[in-house]
Amino acid sequence: MMNRDELIREIRKYRCSDLSDGMDALGLVDKGTMNERMRPLRPGIEFKGYAFTVKLLCKQDAVKPCSTIEEWREELGKGCNDIYRFVDAITPETAKDMVVVIDMDGVRGGVWGSEIAMNTMIRGISGAVVDGGCRDSYETNLEHANVFCTTRTFTHAYGRVTFGGTNIPVNCAGVHSDELNNMVSEKKIKIIPRKGEYRMADKQYKDYFNCTIFQLPTAMGKG
Repeated sequence: MMNRDELIREIRKYRCSDLSDGMDALGLVDKGTMNERMRPLRPGIEFKGYAFTVKLLCKQDAVKPCSTIEEWREELGKGCNDIYRFVDAITPETAKDMVVVIDMDGVRGGVWGSEIAMNTMIRGISGAVVDGGCRDSYETNLEHANVFCTTRTFTHAYGRVTFGGTNIPVNCAGVHSDELNNMVSEKKIKIIPRKGEYRMADKQYKDYFNCTIFQLPTAMGKG
């Protein structure tokens, strides 16, 4: 049996499409597949490694309004100390062959960017995969950072997410979230994905509508 180093060396010999075909041959069709919204920060990015999972939760409480720069810096520091506590686990000793996988449920807060990309690259990670926002994408690309994300944004993660845990099962832009749920929850579910449809009316029809129009859900779903 291969050890970790031998396995990752072997995996890196192949294209992602080859590895996908191999999983299909083993009956693992679409297992671990991510939504098409997960895109590389620039063309040509490819990396492989072992996942270090991070769960960030949508922030539920209100953000404190600040009246001075000093107060804002203090609040920002508190928020960042909470959100980025996972970075302490990324060290030169642990970062080899590491892929940071962040599940933040698609929130557009820019948890990844040029500063954290550079700091974690120096420590030795292979790349980052973020179901959420990457900010400073121009500077991050200048650093040749390996990043996939579902959203490019100018916003900060502060005020949008809070820390939820590390090295736990996550659903990072997955298309089989019901299977993930069934792995860790006693309540089993089955999701049948469907696509809805929206239509936009021209302004010339404005007099025909005086409220939001949305069809009632049927047995087939909402859309």
